[in-house]
Amino acid sequence: MEPVTTVGMGLAVIGSKDILVKVLGPTADYVGGELKGLVEKCNINLDQIFIKAKKKLGDRLDEDGVVSPRILKSVLDEGRFCEDDLTAEYYAGVLASSKTKNGRDDRGVSHMGMIKGLSVYQLRIHYLFYFLLKKHGVSNCDLGNPEKRSKNSIFIPFNVVIGAMEFSEDEDPYIFIPHAVIGLATKGLINQHYQFGSQEHMKTVFEECPKEGGIMFEPTILGAELFLWAEGINTIASAEILSSEYELPSPILPIGEGSARIKS
Repeated sequence: MEPVTTVGMGLAVIGSKDILVKVLGPTADYVGGELKGLVEKCNINLDQIFIKAKKKLGDRLDEDGVVSPRILKSVLDEGRFCEDDLTAEYYAGVLASSKTKNGRDDRGVSHMGMIKGLSVYQLRIHYLFYFLLKKHGVSNCDLGNPEKRSKNSIFIPFNVVIGAMEFSEDEDPYIFIPHAVIGLATKGLINQHYQFGSQEHMKTVFEECPKEGGIMFEPTILGAELFLWAEGINTIASAEILSSEYELPSPILPIGEGSARIKS
């Protein structure tokens, strides 16, 4: 068995390359190969984030501006190990949103911390929820008003959720969906008044609930803000996500039909 050499700044991995590969799978490429291979893999990941950020900036790309060094550090630290495409979109959006006239705006640091603390499943559910909120929400609603915010609860059938999550055969939706929804509520990215379950249960909040059941969620200001920043937008107050003239681009995830606003 080939011995495993040092990793990073003098850190040694005990064991063998074979064991490392068995434990980590392809992720062992980050630590089991030569430093050159590690750098190349990290650079590919970072390249994807910067390419996505360029796209999100659009016409703003050629405008004068600067990104806070604190944001750049976060992107470099986290982005080099980011292989999930949607997560890369979120990092790229925060990077694009952070380009400002004087470079003082470092609000993205908190958003980077939120993204870092979310699983890929939670990020997918977050994107799905707020994409559909913008699609179905009351267009003149100010989410800063709790009463009006509660009237923008969205119902999503399980088949739409499962389609957007793109689960593999080894991923049980009924394990990962609760993890994602409960996690978002715990972190304040959706309201605690969420519900999910069978048709029988969900009919109490959505009479037209389909046979497979689904999820009902209510937005929060924080969740809307993270979504806007992930889209590369820092010029719209999160409470105005529905009342703004901002139009949704084509969805990043496959999003089927069947979702709706729950009318009170």
